[in-house]
Amino acid sequence: MQQLDQNFKGWLPEEIQSIKAPALVIIGDSDIVRPEHAVEMFRLLDGGVAGDLAGLSRSRLAVIPGITHVALIDRVDWLVPMVEEFLNAPMPDAQSL
Repeated sequence: MQQLDQNFKGWLPEEIQSIKAPALVIIGDSDIVRPEHAVEMFRLLDGGVAGDLAGLSRSRLAVIPGITHVALIDRVDWLVPMVEEFLNAPMPDAQSL
């Protein structure tokens, strides 16, 4: 883990955009991951559109209040319903991926 932390340079935007499956990006508002980074990833995954006008994106962003990266596990009462609902959502057809 230390080697990964020290050597991982991240993914290129094109690599993130190549992900075709719906994605659920989850961070805590006191996370080591900056909120703007999570928003950038969400946008690269086709998120951040005006859903009332364009329809909901295939990906989702959740920012859990009052929690850190490691302590997210302490909020399973919030996480489990969100993850279950995301996983149970209808899959887009293959042509839209």
